[in-house]
Amino acid sequence: MTIQTRPNRLRGLAAQKMAPFEPDCADSLCAQEPIHIPGAIQPHGVLLVADPARNLAIVAASENAGLLSGGTQSNTLLGVPVEEVLGEGFAASLKELAAAGELPGETPWETALDLPGGVFETMSHTQDGMVLVELEPVAPRDEQEALTAARALQRMIARLRASGGRLEDLARVAVQGIRQLTGYERVLIYRFDQDWHGQTLAEDMVDDWDQSLDGLHFPASDIPAQARELYRRSLIRWVPSRDAVPIPLHKDPAWETQDLPAKPIDLSFSRLRSLSPIHLQYHRNMGVDGSMSLSILHEGQLWGLMVCHHRRPHRPSPGQRAAAAALTDAFALRIGGAEQRGTEEARRADTQRLSELMAHMAEADDVSAALTAGSVTIASLFGCTGAAVVRGEEVERLGTAPPAADVLRLSTWLRARGGEEIFHSDHLGADFPDWAHAVIASGALGVFLNAERSDMILWFRPEEPHLVSWGGNPNKAVEEGQGAIMPRQSFERWVEERHGYARPWAGWELEIAATLRHAITEVIIRSLSRITELNERLRQAQKMEAVGQLTGGIAHDFNNLLTGIVGSLELMRNRVAQGRTGELDRYLGVAMTAANRAAALTHRLLAFSRRQTLDPKPTDVNRLVASMEELIRRTVGPSIHVETVMSGGLWMTLCDANQLENALLNLSINARDAMPDGGRLTIEAANARLDDAYARRHHDLSPGQYVAISVSDTGAGMPPEVVARAFDPFFTTKPLGQGTGLGLSMVYGFAKQSNGYVRIYSEPGQGTTVRIYLPRSSEAAEAERDRAETLFLAPAPEGGTVLVVDDEPAVRMLVGEVLRDLGYGVIEAADGPQAMKALEGDRRIDLLVTDVGLPGGMNGRQLADAGRVRRPDLKVLFITGYAENAVVRNGLLDTGMQVMTKPFAMDALASKIRSML
Repeated sequence: MTIQTRPNRLRGLAAQKMAPFEPDCADSLCAQEPIHIPGAIQPHGVLLVADPARNLAIVAASENAGLLSGGTQSNTLLGVPVEEVLGEGFAASLKELAAAGELPGETPWETALDLPGGVFETMSHTQDGMVLVELEPVAPRDEQEALTAARALQRMIARLRASGGRLEDLARVAVQGIRQLTGYERVLIYRFDQDWHGQTLAEDMVDDWDQSLDGLHFPASDIPAQARELYRRSLIRWVPSRDAVPIPLHKDPAWETQDLPAKPIDLSFSRLRSLSPIHLQYHRNMGVDGSMSLSILHEGQLWGLMVCHHRRPHRPSPGQRAAAAALTDAFALRIGGAEQRGTEEARRADTQRLSELMAHMAEADDVSAALTAGSVTIASLFGCTGAAVVRGEEVERLGTAPPAADVLRLSTWLRARGGEEIFHSDHLGADFPDWAHAVIASGALGVFLNAERSDMILWFRPEEPHLVSWGGNPNKAVEEGQGAIMPRQSFERWVEERHGYARPWAGWELEIAATLRHAITEVIIRSLSRITELNERLRQAQKMEAVGQLTGGIAHDFNNLLTGIVGSLELMRNRVAQGRTGELDRYLGVAMTAANRAAALTHRLLAFSRRQTLDPKPTDVNRLVASMEELIRRTVGPSIHVETVMSGGLWMTLCDANQLENALLNLSINARDAMPDGGRLTIEAANARLDDAYARRHHDLSPGQYVAISVSDTGAGMPPEVVARAFDPFFTTKPLGQGTGLGLSMVYGFAKQSNGYVRIYSEPGQGTTVRIYLPRSSEAAEAERDRAETLFLAPAPEGGTVLVVDDEPAVRMLVGEVLRDLGYGVIEAADGPQAMKALEGDRRIDLLVTDVGLPGGMNGRQLADAGRVRRPDLKVLFITGYAENAVVRNGLLDTGMQVMTKPFAMDALASKIRSML
């Protein structure tokens, strides 16, 4: 947030007149300053740049590269492979790590090398496709300092553990430990606030340095955004001497060709990078020569810096730096616990108030009264001084809250922001224009209570004026005529009086607000459910009328079909007794036709009730519609023009392809009947993404990705009252005897059971469109397999044994006869317990054929699962006339399981068994 400061609000040790503070401008100008000097490094190490594309040939080297061999000029190394300079073993490891992508700038590979020029600590990383190798000479004293630092580190971490839970105590112990480990004269912890301004949290320094930075704030522009992002990834930086002359890099001329534009080598992650002049001047003005900073990361974010200063040149050894980094990490790991302890008591108190408020809401009939009346209200939470409940254009205020008109204006502004369900600000005057109530409401927290964003709760906190001590004039001077930022000359204390800020909202307070929002939503839903219950009673009465129509329709159709079956069988018996066998085929055909029509009627009823057994598989709708196109043309006749519009890139859908074909054929027949004088029938398929808002408007579907299949006609259309009943069973507008009224019911049931849904769009005179939405499948479509086997093929060459389980003796007899004709051995059982005895025996069983609904306390699915415990490779074929979803798990069968729906043809059963065995 921008801090607007006026000169008359500043006072303190420095009293000169200041220009208005504009940190946004300063930060923008600072961001233009380079973080380091391109093409140069600090002189306390050597840098080699190698190209992996040229067998790690050295394409750039720092001018002091002669340190590696005791005098070789750097330009003589250009073009030479790394292995000739740093050894074959090192080069081989470097190639392997670079090829594996294991040399990121954030975590370079560190090792030691014994070279002709001495022992070097090496750090290697990749940047812009190049491998950068930094080598720092290791002095004889460095090994002793590393050992001393490692021993001292254990004591420092032990002190950190024993320092208690307060963040200030942890910070004090950490800065003392870093100073003892590294020998710097001043160490401080620099913490960022929510606006990226810095504040010194703790400081430890030598007695004779009278410049203290403890408790001071520093503007965000001191460390601009690009530097903060770098510090989050590159965790340590050091400058042994600010006045050291940078060492230039020499590049291989053969590497920089005319075809490639000149580009400086990116040294962002190089620890030897030479800092920018403005950074060094900043230290010079502060009286700092040697320096080091380490990033403090908390939950992956830059929380602050461990900053080390020395008034003279100072170079900590590699071991000292490693110990300092370890202690910094140990401090960072304790930040979360320390910050949490400071707020735990307030969290517990608010959680208790929330529990009381929710208990009151659970017993109340009116949500608003539960929030605003009683001993605990919304105003009791978060230590706020005022609150408000907004319902549309009505406002109810509690405590010290702004006027209703301004609360309503604020809520209107929040609605227009969009997106967020929770809003919070501790400086509302800067966020919301023309807010004149900073004294009582500088802080605001708001939660929306419904999807329409019409209702919400607002909490308010007053401003808490306080003083901010800046480390010198926070307004940075701009160099005249050049637009560059000049580093501050003075670090004397400036005091700013801050107004308009409230206590910031803690993360746990936002969590409690979200919990309350959810609880209120649940109460509202409970109230709405009472209305739904009354509506359900009305719908139930309407359904009873439909059930009467359904029962009558079933009785009518089945009586007709049974008459055909029973009559044909009776005539066949009479003709056999008379010896007139020549007429049997005619009566047999009539009986089979009636039986098949009865089976089809049963399947339609199961589809409507969503109880049919489906075999869902990834299905290519484009291919399915193309394969049906000729059948549909013949079905609807020549007077109707059939057009298919298939989308490129159409997703696979998960459904039973046979049932989808039946649904499309039913819809095509309905369309034909709606166009007796001819017309156009269009079948389309397209991808559809349905979002949460659409799903909320249609409560019978879930948001997600679907394949939408539309069947449209140019017929007479339907009025709204007919559309409303179109999916009711046995409802039809066709003349008596020309339709069962189950076609659309079957389509509806199939779509719902497939986890999709169906919609009808129709107007009188405008035609009709029926659109089926089926869920997208991420799997590939299964290849079609030839299933043209017939019943009376030769017996299986290897034979086998099949266990047949069904409580109906006639079914067991028929299935057993088919299996014996095929050459299989047969074991029969009437229920689950009998079948389990056979499965627990030693006799070979290759296939279990079982009904799903069985007596004896064990259904077919339970029998199959229990049998597979004993025989893991047992194959299972379910034969069922009514399979509940709980038994066949929504139509999704395990591997090695298949299903057939009764009634079925014996040749189809034989083909299925042969394919499984």
